[in-house]
Amino acid sequence: NIEGLIAMNLRINSRAPISDHPLDAYFTPPEATRALMAIENLPLSIADPCCGNGAILQILKDAGHLTFGADIVDYGYPFTMVRDFLAEPVVMNGTAIVTNPPFRLAEAFIRKAISDGCLHHVWLLRTNFLESVGRSELWRDHPPSRIWISSRRLPMMHRFGYTGKKASSNQAFCWIVWEAASKDSCKIGWFDWQKVAPWT
Repeated sequence: NIEGLIAMNLRINSRAPISDHPLDAYFTPPEATRALMAIENLPLSIADPCCGNGAILQILKDAGHLTFGADIVDYGYPFTMVRDFLAEPVVMNGTAIVTNPPFRLAEAFIRKAISDGCLHHVWLLRTNFLESVGRSELWRDHPPSRIWISSRRLPMMHRFGYTGKKASSNQAFCWIVWEAASKDSCKIGWFDWQKVAPWT
């Protein structure tokens, strides 16, 4: 019946209240990072300012990248620098950023990377980040080089500490890339992680 469909839709599209996960910690499935390596030519040196449990960095490190991790909380990834990325300037020295930031702070993180002079930064975000009147100035003033949309839903990212029933993903994600040396401007592409990263 229609009431049941509405209730199911509300459950599918609901998120836990922010009080349940104030740091918005959702760790990245390996399929996302492996797919990124297949579609993007990433620099050798990469930092993740929201490294969490090292989900992104460990895969990049295993692939031969020099990696540096920081987060506002130590989630146990070795050599994590405990630091609030938004609190003070960070000297990037040519190091790129690849990260899955807290969604509600994502624009602030992106603007901070730009103000810090980061020349290559890549962000895993829900595709609805591309919406919003409030973010229109970001797109106008700092258009990204490339937007890679995942054609196939990524495996579910459950929040840190979640112990409830596991579910399949109901969110669409994309990698958004800013690369100062690129001539691309808002180039849009699609990827299927099962095809570009078949070893997952």
